[in-house]
Amino acid sequence: MLVKDKRGFTMVEMLLSVSIWLMLCATLLPQFMFIMTERRNIDLRNMGNQLLTEELQKEFNGEASNLGSTVKNGVTYQFSKTYNEGLQGWQLCVSWQDKLTKTYERCGYINGE
Repeated sequence: MLVKDKRGFTMVEMLLSVSIWLMLCATLLPQFMFIMTERRNIDLRNMGNQLLTEELQKEFNGEASNLGSTVKNGVTYQFSKTYNEGLQGWQLCVSWQDKLTKTYERCGYINGE
């Protein structure tokens, strides 16, 4: 009867398994980083929409609104209020830059004044 020696992994098997793991990490890590950046950008868009909604609500209720800039989570949101000739009303906009330095702008309209 043959008896096998159970000494564990050999060096070649260890190097092969480490190289497979390194190849997997090298191919999946850039996609993972892209997904994480897009998730942060979605959070920034949601925050921009939320801030615009809050400022529009303040304008609608006649409260004093913040028309300068607001910093949330390290991102500066700029507010601007302009008169829209086409709609005969005021336009309140918020703009910001995402993690890929792309500029976004969301606008809402205020009746009256």
